[in-house]
Amino acid sequence: MNTTKKFEYDIEFFNREKEKQEILNVLRAKPQLINFIYGPINSGKTTLITSLIEELPETYVVFYVNLRRKSITKYEDFIRVLFSVEKNKDIKDIIKGLIAKVEKAIYTSQGIPINDSLLDGFLKKDSREDPLEFLENYFKEISKTKIPILIIDELQMIGDLEINGKLIQRLFNFFIGLTKELHICHVFALSSDSLFIEKVYAEAILKDRCRYLLIDNFDEETTKKFLKKHNFSGKEQENICKDIGGKPAHLIRIIDVQNRGGDVITEIGAMSENRKKEIKDTLRKLRRFGSEVVFDNIHYKIDYNDVLSTLKMFNERDKISAGEIDEVIKMYLVKNNILFAECANETIKPQSKLDLLAIREILKEI
Repeated sequence: MNTTKKFEYDIEFFNREKEKQEILNVLRAKPQLINFIYGPINSGKTTLITSLIEELPETYVVFYVNLRRKSITKYEDFIRVLFSVEKNKDIKDIIKGLIAKVEKAIYTSQGIPINDSLLDGFLKKDSREDPLEFLENYFKEISKTKIPILIIDELQMIGDLEINGKLIQRLFNFFIGLTKELHICHVFALSSDSLFIEKVYAEAILKDRCRYLLIDNFDEETTKKFLKKHNFSGKEQENICKDIGGKPAHLIRIIDVQNRGGDVITEIGAMSENRKKEIKDTLRKLRRFGSEVVFDNIHYKIDYNDVLSTLKMFNERDKISAGEIDEVIKMYLVKNNILFAECANETIKPQSKLDLLAIREILKEI
């Protein structure tokens, strides 16, 4: 998984020691709660968790499932992503191999390993085989000698999937069983969908059964340290903080341009113009065609002027409290990745400094 030696330039994991230590402290105790890791798009959630995975000792067995990489429109799709097949192997031998592996923690990018006959049984029409019941016993067996960790990335991808009721509710009950009740497996759920996290946060069933870790964009001090490490001058650091802020993905793009000998100022201008165009396109389509959001099966129409009034709140401020924004307008702007909702402290802000500045420029033009 580590590709550092393959490239002349490597934009490494940077300065998440506080968050990393918080996760390590969780792993040092017996499983108690579901752990939600959330943050703005491209803030470094997956980078954080994968960096940590590579450093864990052999006492852990890690299963990482990324729901982003496949189209999941039905239950069978989810099962295929959740599991990976090892042909011609008995399930007991697969588990024995996981427990016996000693060189380092396991990082499974294709899903939880089972054999083909089990997968066929799970997918068979009218099958009575319950994959979650199977997994409970699977993790129980591993926990006798090692500590299993289940990580599901972009959990919101199955938020609306149904199989005898909402699949997500079944999963939450399964996670609660693994953590709070049986204490046999650590569970981490990653998501960039703050509406999904906010909904989960409000669910009574998860009260006192989960914890939340926000992985935010870099603050100004961290951004400057990051840029300094990659040979940007003090003046360049100031300009980049002022013009695009500290979203890791944006900084990586700037560093890549510098490494290739390109013009950083031109690239920043292109990034700003592109983001402004994307937001303007969203607003133009809303004004021309209208839009709606659905909540609890009720359809709510989006008013263009209400959206503009909301965006105007960011003319003078970087963030607002959740109570200042209409719930329907918030859902629309968050779903379109213009705003981000911080559920733990009930604040709303643009997805990045780049978004904030684009919003302000658009408002001037309007």
